[in-house]
Amino acid sequence: MKTLFTLVLVALISLGVQAQEKASSLYLLFEFMHVEGQHGNDYWQVEDFWSGIHKQRVADKTILGWDLWSLSPSGTQQGSQYLTVTLFSSLQNMLQAMNSMDVMAYAKKAYPKMSDKELNAMLDKTVKSRDLANQVLLKQVDRTKGEFTMKVGTMITIDIMKQTDDSYEKVESELFKPWHQDMVAKGKKGSWELLRAILPAGEDTKGTHLTISMYNDIAQLSSFMEGSGGEMDMTTSLAVKEGLKTRQWKEVKIGKLQMMVR
Repeated sequence: MKTLFTLVLVALISLGVQAQEKASSLYLLFEFMHVEGQHGNDYWQVEDFWSGIHKQRVADKTILGWDLWSLSPSGTQQGSQYLTVTLFSSLQNMLQAMNSMDVMAYAKKAYPKMSDKELNAMLDKTVKSRDLANQVLLKQVDRTKGEFTMKVGTMITIDIMKQTDDSYEKVESELFKPWHQDMVAKGKKGSWELLRAILPAGEDTKGTHLTISMYNDIAQLSSFMEGSGGEMDMTTSLAVKEGLKTRQWKEVKIGKLQMMVR
C-alpha cells in the first residue's frame, strides 16, 4: 500500500510539473525599429502613448507584457535603434494580435478622455516616427533558473545565431546553459535564455535562434564582458569546440530597458 501511494504521489508530481511546464510556454514578438534622428522626440511620445494601450492589453489578458529597449551600436548604417518585445502565453494569441487587433478600440479604453481626432493624430504620428524594420516571432526554448527581476535600466546582450546542425538546441541546453547557470549563481549575470525563431523562416533568414543574457546594470555587463569566463578542463574545452560548430554566430547587440508594462 505504501509503495502504491508513493507511485501515485510521484505520478501526480510528474503531471504537475508537466502542466506547469506547458503553462509556462512563452511566445515573444520582437519588433526592431529604425528611427531617424529628427524623429527621436516623436518616437518617445509614441511609445509612451502605446505603453498605455499595452497596459490595457495586459489588463484584458491578451498579452503578458511589453518592453521597449534601446539598442547599441546604433549608427545610421547599423540597423535598428530600438526594439519592442511583446509577450504572449500562446502562439494563437500572438497571431491573433498581429492580424486582428483593434487598435482604436484599445486606444479608447486606455485614453477615455481623448477625442477620436487626438487618438488618430497619435496613430498617425506612430507611422511617421519610425520604420518597422523587422518582425520576428519567437518561442522560448530554455532558460536559466534564478530570481532575477527586470527593471528599467536592465541591460541585455542579444546574440543572433543561425543553426547549422539539428543538435544545436541540445548543445545550448546541455553544454552552454550550465555555464550560464554558473555565471548566474556567481552573480556575474542575471539570466540567460534561448529563443527559437518561428517566423521568418528559410535558408535566407539571418538567424534561427536568439540567445539573451540579462544584467542588472551597465556595471555588471561591463564586468562580465571584461572577464575571462572561467577555466575549462580539456574534455569540456573539446566539447565546446565541437558545440560551436552547430551554429554560426551572426551578430550581437546590446540593449537597455527603457519602458516596461506587466
